[in-house]
Amino acid sequence: MPQHYDANFEIEPPKDLPLSTKVKSLRKVYEDAKESHEKYTQENARYRTMDVSELWESKRRYSSLALEEAKRELRDAEIAAVGAGKPLPDADKFLARTKAKMDEYKRTVEAQKVLTAKAKQEYSDALLGELKSMGLKEAEKAYTARLEWEKAYAAMLAAKATLDRHADLFTWCVTAGGMEDFPRKGHYHGENLEAWELAGDGRLTYESSLALDYQHTEAYLTSLVKVDGLIEPNPNPPAPVAEEVEYVPAQHYSKEPWEGGNYVGEI
Repeated sequence: MPQHYDANFEIEPPKDLPLSTKVKSLRKVYEDAKESHEKYTQENARYRTMDVSELWESKRRYSSLALEEAKRELRDAEIAAVGAGKPLPDADKFLARTKAKMDEYKRTVEAQKVLTAKAKQEYSDALLGELKSMGLKEAEKAYTARLEWEKAYAAMLAAKATLDRHADLFTWCVTAGGMEDFPRKGHYHGENLEAWELAGDGRLTYESSLALDYQHTEAYLTSLVKVDGLIEPNPNPPAPVAEEVEYVPAQHYSKEPWEGGNYVGEI
């Protein structure tokens, strides 16, 4: 679900709005402020204060990745100092720089948010003030586009009618008027004419003839084609089927038994 944009607009204004120079400038100021804020927070995220409490802790603890790392370094320094018999390092001094960076991060982010919100509001208000004039211009452009669309649509219908008429005449020629015995148009009731393609010699391609229903690859379907030379032959004709030779088994008869068994011979 789209996120609510601001008090003026439910959703973010589209990028292709025909803005005036003034509004374009205000949008750029807002986008630059937003980009600067996002870049800063990404590059300095380790100083962002966050909840680092464990699930079992009743009191919330807040820290940052940088501070937790500094605490581990402090612990290592303390262990090393004790091992060397030296005084412990000052914890406040050791962590001071990291805590200062955390504070700087917090204050900078808060200031950036204020600047970004202000720039966004100025851009939004200026855009809202231009919607009436912008809408009137877009309405006029839409009306002009509608007239162009109606003209193009009428031309398309006329071209389709011309295509149907010539396809009908071709159907009459290739079927020698026999199309009356089959579906009226012959070419799939006037549909699928986008499949109409001619070979280099001007004949209808074999694939088009199949798509347009003039002829079929299945032997049990009747072909409409009655006149040769208008459709190119099948470029990949099926291999001829070898003539089957009927096998007639040889007939045998038995002679009288002779010493050693029966004799079986051909007739």
